[in-house]
Amino acid sequence: MIQQESLVSLAANEIRRLIVSGELGPGDKLNEPPLAERLGISRPPLREALRVLESERLLEQTPRRGYRVVSMTDADVEEIYSLRRALEMFALDLLLARRDPGAFDALDPIMAAMRAAAKRGDSAGVVRANVLFHTGIVEAAGHGRLTDAYRTLMLQMQLSMAANVRSEARTKGDLGKGCDRHAALLECLRSGDADRIRREFAEHGERDYLDRNAVAGNSAEVTGA
Repeated sequence: MIQQESLVSLAANEIRRLIVSGELGPGDKLNEPPLAERLGISRPPLREALRVLESERLLEQTPRRGYRVVSMTDADVEEIYSLRRALEMFALDLLLARRDPGAFDALDPIMAAMRAAAKRGDSAGVVRANVLFHTGIVEAAGHGRLTDAYRTLMLQMQLSMAANVRSEARTKGDLGKGCDRHAALLECLRSGDADRIRREFAEHGERDYLDRNAVAGNSAEVTGA
């Protein structure tokens, strides 16, 4: 049950978790009364939380039908991934110019959290660590406006990343594969080899590109169960 602090912020965080974990899928309708009961809050702060998530483009509101989880089209996925590639490559250019071997130390505990989540089968935890890992790389570039733009993009990208992680877990039965890929990226970053770094990140981005079918889902009304 959510208590005190900022009810709006806590409610928004919990709904994000439901989306990332797959409990709320693309196109799913949010039924407000049972969702408010599940979160232990009244309708006004819940509605404000829903508006916050709408501003992040995780939810969409339709007239007289309430809120639904965004269903991304092929064009949406292409835009998000292509912009992510561009922002990350800009960040890498800035980082490579600095040549700071300690710039990526903050990624070590994130990798540990990602592996711990994978070990316990927590796909939502893997996604959170994945987001923190890539955001941490961009933050290390020391460009505030770039970081702000990237964070906003990653809020939308979590829909794709969550579906991608769950799909990998289903088809390969192992969340650890993604951890291995990110560990390899971190080792690559620390190598200082500019050509290798750009190549590895380009290949990582292509590998992560999500097929439209993995994002698509059947609409179902969510009752808060």
